[in-house]
Amino acid sequence: MLIAATAIAACSSGSATTSSAPTPAPAQSGATMTAKATSGVTTAMITEGDSLFHKASCVRCHGADAKGAQNGPSLMGPTFMHVNGTYDDFVRLIMSGVPADSIKDKSHRFAMRPKGGGQTPLTDDQVKAVAAYVYSLSHK
Repeated sequence: MLIAATAIAACSSGSATTSSAPTPAPAQSGATMTAKATSGVTTAMITEGDSLFHKASCVRCHGADAKGAQNGPSLMGPTFMHVNGTYDDFVRLIMSGVPADSIKDKSHRFAMRPKGGGQTPLTDDQVKAVAAYVYSLSHK
């Protein structure tokens, strides 16, 4: 427990929050603890992102288990096609999308539209929630 609290304190030392001393972290899953150590990510965001991922168009291309499908790569890591694996880079990619001409190996047939595309694009907060969920998948 002390090691986990120390790791969280070390990871969050560059964040905008201030604290006089690190507090012990409650028992959590590894994915949640790691994601929460990332600036601005909360358990609520991960939960909302999970719901959005499975209700929005994300699941159609990346699969229900996020391990990839014919139209989208795996999001489980440890390597990724279009991001460096950080939470902020997942936010950037979901916001901007992936144009068809930038799919290097042509293994996937469709572009990824910005903010999920479709009739009702994701809001900025929803994009951040989906990014938090996807980030948590590869940081367990």
